[in-house]
Amino acid sequence: MKPVWSFRRRVVVDGTAGPIRSLRTMVETSLEEQNVPEEAVRSVVLAFSEALDNAWEHGTEGAGEVDVRLRCTPRYVFISLTDSGSQQLPPGEITHVSEDSERGRGLMLMKKLMDVVHIQPLTTGGTKVAMLRLSKEGN
Repeated sequence: MKPVWSFRRRVVVDGTAGPIRSLRTMVETSLEEQNVPEEAVRSVVLAFSEALDNAWEHGTEGAGEVDVRLRCTPRYVFISLTDSGSQQLPPGEITHVSEDSERGRGLMLMKKLMDVVHIQPLTTGGTKVAMLRLSKEGN
């Protein structure tokens, strides 16, 4: 892996699933090309997918811009996603989700997969989700 590698992409979400799928694939391919361990790639991509689905559904309501930043070092993978929509935050800490519920599991999943998850409403509108996954190798 290179000492530090990063990219930034701004994607226009147009109400179709194509741009969302392309962004997921781009993140996964980028991590694999940087020789990030497979288990970490799976965790980061799944957590990112949850954040991206929330941005698509709530932040852009199917149309708008999503800004993604990805940074890899031998010590961590950092990924952030900023949407251009509402400042709606998830309500507090989710302590229990009903087993038969199909909603409300995304934030719990992100927190389980990543070492740090930070969600911040922006004064200009939109929400930023920043996540950090520390390297498990050599610890």
